[in-house]
Amino acid sequence: MIMRIMTIAALALFFAGAVNAQPAPQQFALNKQLVEISGLAAASSETVFAHNDEFAIVYELSVKDGSLLRAFALGDPTVAADFEGIAASDDRIYLITSSGLLYEADIIAHGERTRFNVYDTGAGGFCEVEGLSATSAPGELYILCKRPRNGKPDGRLTIFRWSLAERRPVADPEFSIRYRDFLSASEREGFRPAGIEWDASSNTFFIVSSRSHIVYAFDAAGKFLRKSRLSEDLHAQTEGIAVLPSGVVLVADEGGRRGRAGLISVYNKLP
Repeated sequence: MIMRIMTIAALALFFAGAVNAQPAPQQFALNKQLVEISGLAAASSETVFAHNDEFAIVYELSVKDGSLLRAFALGDPTVAADFEGIAASDDRIYLITSSGLLYEADIIAHGERTRFNVYDTGAGGFCEVEGLSATSAPGELYILCKRPRNGKPDGRLTIFRWSLAERRPVADPEFSIRYRDFLSASEREGFRPAGIEWDASSNTFFIVSSRSHIVYAFDAAGKFLRKSRLSEDLHAQTEGIAVLPSGVVLVADEGGRRGRAGLISVYNKLP
């Protein structure tokens, strides 16, 4: 179901203006159910959870060879919605829609279906949601905004924090970072936030931009640290990012265009 692709050319990554040559990533072409892969979340030291943007089906994949280890669904029939992010915490899985609805379910065995809870985080009233991640605090999630609901660009990267214990609609953003604080003038037009990931080992969170193929790193206070430019030849439309406990960084790219498959790229780490 999943083919393995080994890249040959070396990949150049750019960090805050400097060029650092890096080995090309391993890339795995995904099956047709993940052509429109939309998010990633670390599942273990050697596996990752993934989902597409149409159905509440969770796929667990090996990062060694891309093989499918299990898939399970929320609901019967399977919930259909515009899913834009995934996170895992304490044997529970979380999927969020573009309108800010959060689906919570147990992580179950391959081929099974599970009941679920659904919460309105309130983020959809402020923006179109585009990503989900665990945070530095247990029982809390980051919600990434793509664009304001009024359709007018506000020149800011907006991230909400939502408590699984309190389950209250969000009000004020956890982070509202001015574009000019981390984007060059040439990057602002092409900036499309598509995924977010908290890395506990480095106390850092990453934002990936789909159109400009750049990963931005911020510290726990929201201060910009560095950026990593991904090869446009290897990344058609980046939609998700995950960091394993080992520091291995995974990037997901949506396929569909010109018959392309969805892809997961495996990097040893982003310096």
